[in-house]
Amino acid sequence: MDYKEGEKMIVSESTQKALIEIIGQCFRENRYLDRLVSILGVKFAYNNTADLIHHGIAHYFPILSDEIGEKCLERYNIPVYYEATPSGGQDYSSVNEIIKDLEGRMIDFQSALMGVCKIAQDNNDIHVYVDMLDMLEDFNKIVEQAILLSDKIDIYGTNPSMDAHIKEHFWILGKED
Repeated sequence: MDYKEGEKMIVSESTQKALIEIIGQCFRENRYLDRLVSILGVKFAYNNTADLIHHGIAHYFPILSDEIGEKCLERYNIPVYYEATPSGGQDYSSVNEIIKDLEGRMIDFQSALMGVCKIAQDNNDIHVYVDMLDMLEDFNKIVEQAILLSDKIDIYGTNPSMDAHIKEHFWILGKED
């Protein structure tokens, strides 16, 4: 990212780099989760769970990337760079493996969001830091949902009734706080 002599940087270069990286990670997560839910629904016939994760979590990532780009870069006249995403080809041997993978990835992404917040704060990009904190607060609900799914798969094990009970009993995303 090159700046002309005398040009004022509204967002520090290191914060910009962190924002671009997390935007790319959003698209990588979306691709990865699209494959995850495809396997969950097709290979294991957990159609309710696959549908909820697909629409409630996987679809959240491109929305989040747009929000980060718009609020933290574009509003300061900084264009967003979009990197290529890798193909989604992972496979799973059980629903438990899928849910545990989802939980780990959501916690890892939460840590990455916290890292971007810290970089913005450390660089005195307080305007970006405040917006990122709001987005982190929203994402915390996704982490809570992933942890709950992980706890439930530990209880249900291989019993497919988990899929039948998910919507009414332990899907918390989209419900009023």
